[in-house]
Amino acid sequence: MTRVRWWSVLVVLSVGVVLLDIATGKYILFPAVFVIPVGLAGWYLGRGAGIGFAVALIGCRVGILVALEQELTPVWAVAVNTGIRLVVLVGLAVLVAKVAQQKRMLAERVQVLEGLLPICAFCKKIRRPDGVWEQIETYVSQRSDAEFSHGFCEACEREHYGKYYDSKDANPSAAPDRRGKTPSSKL
Repeated sequence: MTRVRWWSVLVVLSVGVVLLDIATGKYILFPAVFVIPVGLAGWYLGRGAGIGFAVALIGCRVGILVALEQELTPVWAVAVNTGIRLVVLVGLAVLVAKVAQQKRMLAERVQVLEGLLPICAFCKKIRRPDGVWEQIETYVSQRSDAEFSHGFCEACEREHYGKYYDSKDANPSAAPDRRGKTPSSKL
């Protein structure tokens, strides 16, 4: 949904919650349900909107107390309850907005390669959707934050540098390192 739709839905939901609070009367307090629009506003619209909904709903609740339930609730109780509700709902809005922001940041950072990748059995190049073959390192690097470093395993070392591998035990300084460089090429 778009931000405009979320605003519309949350305003309607908030009005419904306030009307339900009025309809239930002085014996059933309904402000506990205020967490729903405040939490949704914090998640989908951000911290400011969540705090705005919290303050607006608390203001509506105070208005209900003053207008309809004035004779039952002393002023000090209204003030204390308002303060408690304000702290709880604003805290909820801030926490929910922070979690939503962290989730969005994590989703941006995590880029997963999904599906089947057509890969050459010999050279390990990957065929892109446009039919062009490219190195696996290039393909993965362009679609994620992964970076590659190159070396070779012991099996490839034996296969490609067998003459050095066999003599490595006798003269380790003559054998190339894992990057394929001999001691004389390191200078």
